[in-house]
Amino acid sequence: MSPVTLAAPTLADVPDIVRLLKGDLELLQLPIDDEALLQTATTLLTSSSFVRLGRVSETDIWSGVIVAHCWTSTKFCGPAFWIETLYVDPTCRRGGVGRELVTKLLEYAEQNGFHGIDLEAYRMNAPAAYLYRSLGFRRLGRERYSVRITDI
Repeated sequence: MSPVTLAAPTLADVPDIVRLLKGDLELLQLPIDDEALLQTATTLLTSSSFVRLGRVSETDIWSGVIVAHCWTSTKFCGPAFWIETLYVDPTCRRGGVGRELVTKLLEYAEQNGFHGIDLEAYRMNAPAAYLYRSLGFRRLGRERYSVRITDI
């Protein structure tokens, strides 16, 4: 496995963030609003969210992104992260980028007094389930639901 490079994104990386988030939305078969996605990616850079980009070291293109939001958790009784997005371009999967992104978040959380991390994974995504379990996450007996307010 090749070494992985991670970085906190800058404004110059916004197009890469948009490209990766767009890939995730396409996979979820969700509508994509390019302008709103650009604004969201830019806002993430100045928010309290944890955002990192990753790539296999010998490539020039960012191939993965993690977005985790800070919140006060009732489950963990204190500050926690919710991993909203962990996406690695399909052509770069199984190269260690996803593992490194989650590992960096775990290290950051531990060093900064966070009590836990929550996430969701697609039900039949065995590689994701293996990754999370190998890093100490455990499966909860829940389903996640969402609604877009404009659809109500």
